[in-house]
Amino acid sequence: MNSEKLAQDPLMIDMRKSIDHYDVSFLHLLAERVRVVGKIMHVKQKQKIELGQSEARKEDMKNLIEMSVQLKLEKTFFKKILDMVFQDAMEQFNSGKLVDSPEAMFEICNNLKIEDLRNNLLNLDKSLCLVLAERFRIVKRIGEYKNSLKIPPLDPVRWKQVLESKGKVAESLGISVSLIKDIYNSIHEVSLNIEHEIAESH
Repeated sequence: MNSEKLAQDPLMIDMRKSIDHYDVSFLHLLAERVRVVGKIMHVKQKQKIELGQSEARKEDMKNLIEMSVQLKLEKTFFKKILDMVFQDAMEQFNSGKLVDSPEAMFEICNNLKIEDLRNNLLNLDKSLCLVLAERFRIVKRIGEYKNSLKIPPLDPVRWKQVLESKGKVAESLGISVSLIKDIYNSIHEVSLNIEHEIAESH
């Protein structure tokens, strides 16, 4: 079976739909995360708190990495994603793109507490981790199916389409397109490793 016939295969269509649904969840969670980070940075700036990661946040990060490993994600993968998101947030905030209206943000954040926002951020990150873990479970099923049909892991045409579609969704949700492309290239790298490991084990 070639890549063109694979795209018409009912099982492959079903698995790719699952991937697409997880991606929709991932992107919407990320969009909410961007909003929460904007609030955190606004409150920190107002209270003259350093914009970098606090000790409490670093502890949260440590727990998130442990959670990702328990969910069988590569140890460095989820940290890499969180680091990308943090760097992008800092760049967006410093360039004034993270907050649409400083006046509106002042009103929105008036009674918000850093601790509550940090807990909100932690819960969003846990959800992102869970969605990615489920996504990679489907990737593994796809890899096993492709291997049974003797189809190579990489489909450059399909991947180009995926990147373009995710970029459009990201733009509509107010997320940095370059961030999403970087994240999805990292996801793709792990996915290819999974598929190659399956092929080598057989």
